[in-house]
Amino acid sequence: MPKTNRTSDTSVPAANAHRDHGAPAIVSWPRLVSTALLAGALRHAGGVLVGLAVAWWHHD
Repeated sequence: MPKTNRTSDTSVPAANAHRDHGAPAIVSWPRLVSTALLAGALRHAGGVLVGLAVAWWHHD
């Protein structure tokens, strides 16, 4: 019985299999950095606001 090569199926290329849903191929690193900085700043500001709210709630 001859061996079958299971890797010869090229109907769906492995490199493009995850791009079927319209996702962008490449995201630029400046956009990633700016998004990360914005998310960090918003998280920090939220933490400060929560801290101020808790301090105001517990003041005498």
